[in-house]
Amino acid sequence: MGDEILDPIRRHIEGANAHDPIAFAAPYSDDATNHGRRVGKEGLRRVAESLLAAFPDLRFEMGATVAQGDTVMCEITLIGTHLGAPALPVLAGALVGAPPTARAVRQRQMHLFRVRAGEIVEHRAVRDDLGLLEQLGLMPARVERGADISRPGPSH
Repeated sequence: MGDEILDPIRRHIEGANAHDPIAFAAPYSDDATNHGRRVGKEGLRRVAESLLAAFPDLRFEMGATVAQGDTVMCEITLIGTHLGAPALPVLAGALVGAPPTARAVRQRQMHLFRVRAGEIVEHRAVRDDLGLLEQLGLMPARVERGADISRPGPSH
């Protein structure tokens, strides 16, 4: 896997972990799409600000990563404490209007990035939003946490 295709993704994650919305968005092209919408760097900066408003201690952990051509698939875990409210409907709008719960969360996510000329031109993600809502107590658990064999145990 070439470093040139992974470099903008690493910089994006480093910007998130530094709690720097400008650095979070810097690796994106000016006309990048996010979930099919053309938002560019400015839109991604606003996404970062909203994520950080909800989770001021936000951290992303990068897991398994696979690259093919100009496409990178990356497993990412969002870790943070719900201490605020986002301005944008990030995370599928699940936290809009929800009071901060002060609960710590770990959300598994899969991200697809397309990279051209050293910039991220497209981003899409699939997240466990229901699991996030359950962890925050904003939705009743469907099954007891330890009984759901499709989800990682407490050590993950």
